[in-house]
Order: sequence, then structure tokens, then C-alpha cells
Amino acid sequence: MVALRYALVLIAGMLAGNRVVEAIRAWQEWHSWLGSDASGSEAYRTFFLVNATAALLCIGLAALLWHLLRPRRP
Repeated sequence: MVALRYALVLIAGMLAGNRVVEAIRAWQEWHSWLGSDASGSEAYRTFFLVNATAALLCIGLAALLWHLLRPRRP
């Protein structure tokens, strides 16, 4: 059970890390397109919001799994 706990949290952490990197890239592109192309900047803003939300959900899921799969004391 402990190995499952660590594995699930590790996978959720990896997914969150990937989403954070993508959110940072989208944030940079959003601000670079801001003055020149409104539709391009809106697309990158949407990408940023989706990736940031997904990262927060993954971190929340990892915390929830960590808590739910903790060893019980008799």
C-alpha cells in the first residue's frame, strides 16, 4: 500500500510539473503577443489558464491521495 501511495503521488507530481512548465511558456507567449495580435494573445491566455488549473488540480489530487492512502494506526 505504501508503494502505491508513493507511485500515485509521484505520477501526479510529474503531471503537475509538466503543466507548470507549459503554463509558464504560455504566460510568456501571452505577454509577447499582447501588443501585436489580440487573438493570438487570447489563445495563449486560455492555454495559460487551462494549464495552471490542471496543475493545481494535480497538486490537489496528489495531496488528497497522500492523505487518503496514509497508513492507519490500530
